[in-house]
Amino acid sequence: MITTSLPISARFILLVFLSSCYLACHAKDHHCEPSSCGDIHNISYPFRLNDDPHKCGDSRYNLSCENNLTVVHLYSGKYYVRAINYENYTIRVVDANVREDNCSSIPRYSLATYNFSDVDPYSMFLKRAIQTSRERLPLSKAIIFISCETQLVNSPLYVDTAPCIDAASRHSFVIIGSLNVSDLRDSCRIELMVLTSSWIGTNCSYVDIHNMMLYGFELSWLPIYNRRPLGQIWIAMLTLIPTKLIVIVRISQA
Repeated sequence: MITTSLPISARFILLVFLSSCYLACHAKDHHCEPSSCGDIHNISYPFRLNDDPHKCGDSRYNLSCENNLTVVHLYSGKYYVRAINYENYTIRVVDANVREDNCSSIPRYSLATYNFSDVDPYSMFLKRAIQTSRERLPLSKAIIFISCETQLVNSPLYVDTAPCIDAASRHSFVIIGSLNVSDLRDSCRIELMVLTSSWIGTNCSYVDIHNMMLYGFELSWLPIYNRRPLGQIWIAMLTLIPTKLIVIVRISQA
């Protein structure tokens, strides 16, 4: 190990060199040929199919092609990819259990805001450059399935799911959007929470709501670009060692 003084100009040149190396290596992921599966024809960085070369895409954004359908797994659920928008960094997905020819089909697992955290590869919000609460634009709204002991619920928020879903012992309703504690009746309980990015309007039927689930919901992958790049780490390292450069030399024997 050799320790030597490093002038400011030399440190700047070194930083530019390291940053260039990082960008050159990082760019390899962007030069892979796009993949396709079914109706999704441009699967490119950060996304990748399972059988793509390892250098392509980001492993956090793995997709699979099953029966000519692009699939992504989120938590416990399986979702079909309906669209990928590389201009606004969003992906639209629909639960694999929701079928167009059966209005009684509903998602198997809940998915709501509480499932996502800041370290997840996907976000329910579209983030702008300035990260404030006002700059977090929601991409989806909740569809809440509720079961009640009585059939008649005196609230315009509750949409009856009959005849699509007609339980024997309890009656099923859905609410679109947020739910206040005061809106939940004493004889009712929450059964399922899912997401949608479609909005039909007020006074909609359950068939309309089922069509909203068929449209799916959008998620953003923009946080991947907001994470601290390696170049900033090098800047911090050079700041911590302002006048000394530590060079590790490895000598290999022939």
